[in-house]
Amino acid sequence: MILLSLFLAATPPIMLEPDAGAANRLHPRRVTASSFLKSGGKDHPPLYVADDDPATAWVEGAKGRGEGEALEWWGPELTRAKTYRLFIRNGFQQSAERFRANARPRKVKLEPLVQGETGPQVTGTPLVTELKDVLGWQEVRLPVPNQVHGVRLTLVSTYPGASHANTSLSDLRVYVEGDDPYKPEAESAAFEQVRASVLERKQAAAPDGNEARIEWAPRYEGEVLFTLDRSREEGEYARGLTYAVGLFSTIPVKDSYKPALERAKKLAALFDRVNLDYEGQDSEARAKWRRVTPAQPRAQKVVARASLSSMESDGLSPVSGLLHLEDARFFEADASPAQMLATLEQTHEKEAQEARVCMSRCERQRKAVALPEGSFDCSCVRECLGGCNRVSSLSLMKPQPSRPGGAFILGSLARPTSFLHGRVEFTGTRETWPTFRQTLIAYAGAKAEAVLTYDDAVARKGNALRMRIHVLDWSETNGKASLSAITTFLVSETHVRVMRHHPVKRA
Repeated sequence: MILLSLFLAATPPIMLEPDAGAANRLHPRRVTASSFLKSGGKDHPPLYVADDDPATAWVEGAKGRGEGEALEWWGPELTRAKTYRLFIRNGFQQSAERFRANARPRKVKLEPLVQGETGPQVTGTPLVTELKDVLGWQEVRLPVPNQVHGVRLTLVSTYPGASHANTSLSDLRVYVEGDDPYKPEAESAAFEQVRASVLERKQAAAPDGNEARIEWAPRYEGEVLFTLDRSREEGEYARGLTYAVGLFSTIPVKDSYKPALERAKKLAALFDRVNLDYEGQDSEARAKWRRVTPAQPRAQKVVARASLSSMESDGLSPVSGLLHLEDARFFEADASPAQMLATLEQTHEKEAQEARVCMSRCERQRKAVALPEGSFDCSCVRECLGGCNRVSSLSLMKPQPSRPGGAFILGSLARPTSFLHGRVEFTGTRETWPTFRQTLIAYAGAKAEAVLTYDDAVARKGNALRMRIHVLDWSETNGKASLSAITTFLVSETHVRVMRHHPVKRA
């Protein structure tokens, strides 16, 4: 094993605005941290370093000044990179007073990262540099290997704050020099997602955003229970078994996850009966289930996204507002806009007002695009009530799978026993392609018992594991439900991985 020494960089220069020359700016797909501060109803999560707003900041949540705490910035997967040019706004730069009040990073260690099978892995040579204790931008150049996915920033030492011990970092911009093809559309979309997530998180932190039945832990940590690589021949299952049942029959039974595996197999059997890849009567969902439009609280999705950020492609955060039926709402798919809005007004006037504003904006934007009638496969009403993804004019130009999706439930609107949703999503980082993703939720009472996600064959372009089942264990405290454990089975013909995530009490 070769031990890589740390380079000690010179103190970076100060500038009013970043000047990256010909380097290309990258935006994160996710930002995680070892901790972040929650105080007085407000929190300061790691995503705030990516929003270009000096009035927001990541604030670590450890005791003292946070030496040893770390932030991880994950961008697109590069294969011909040379240098990351990092631009940092040190401290909390909302104002000069706020800057002095909080502790600021002094020496930081920067490490290039790749996403390994069992988690983040350091690649290349780490760099230690000392940041200046001033307002404005500072640049640090970090040589990286050709293959790189992100960077970790670890607090080595700090400047003390006048009134607050916790250390803050307002912004981290990442530019790259290298030979990878630059995808400005993908980076623009990633930045829009960051800004939308930050806005939603601020809304979720408002006093009226805490009424959900689920209380999310600040974050979850995972452990690998089992992993297996095999040939396609070794992954073959017995004749006569259906696809999902067959895949899960090939998972070796271990005591550490045996009960969860039995629950996962039950959901796999249900999926084989309702799979939306089948047409007409061949899919029980299409033939017998009720077609619906789901609506879930936006605040839940925002909080869950931060809580589950360590779970790569988790599949849970997009449906987090549907995991507890007292948070979720389902409408008949053919319900009129007036009926939908009337129901929303009765249950949550604020949500209804936001929906009306959203629909008005949606109609204006669609008129401005001037596409032929029928180009949009989702009405503005359904889009704004959470029933389908927003389809941009750019994505309309991309080929999409022809199979129809939709949302279906088994049981009543108030208390379904199962929920299935199929829709087209665009996946990938360096290049994108359409994937038909299905999400199946099985409920036990009011809570989700297990969640399955399945991507169609085109997902193999991204070397993705096509099927995931999350088995959920719950606890209840003071009328709030929380996930005490998430056991995840990731399965394909050539690979099996079983993981368990537990909540971490400290943010």
